[in-house]
Amino acid sequence: MTRTSARASVWRRNTGFWTNTRYRTGRYRLEYRYKCVNGVENRAYGEKLPVNYLYFEIYNREKGKITYKNSWITDKAVTKEHAALLTECARARWKIENENNNILKNYGYHLEHNFGHGENHASEVYCVLNLLAFVVHGLMILCDEDFIKDRSYFGRREEFYNTPRTFFRAFEFQTWEDFLLFVIAHARGG
Repeated sequence: MTRTSARASVWRRNTGFWTNTRYRTGRYRLEYRYKCVNGVENRAYGEKLPVNYLYFEIYNREKGKITYKNSWITDKAVTKEHAALLTECARARWKIENENNNILKNYGYHLEHNFGHGENHASEVYCVLNLLAFVVHGLMILCDEDFIKDRSYFGRREEFYNTPRTFFRAFEFQTWEDFLLFVIAHARGG
């Protein structure tokens, strides 16, 4: 069953509601359309698990077409009063996840969908080490003044991560602080 036919099947078997809100954003008049069905059983076989289904679309009245659509399932009861709030939360969560995944893949961490299988869970270890580096860098941006200074000298995050590789190959540092001070001095031309 395709996603579209599954959605149509949900609407036929269950009664839901539509609610529309009109917005004017600059040059466009948009219509936000919400449709919800509560208590949908999401399993064809076995124990049934009731969920609530929320569909959202943005209709651009000037263009005469739907410019965005998405749907979500939740265990929260969806009503006309808070359908818009749930939609905003779902879209914000998706945006955060998408931006984080984009950073992990394209900006210095090179987190790929599959690191290769290896033996004895090598791909999981690489993934965990990558995520650990991401968290440590986030903490250092919040707490370490020397790290913040070093990071500010480089335009792109990837350039910032490639520079230490060059320094570690050419020089020996006794401590992390020695390394950070060296980068600061080097960036100033010292």
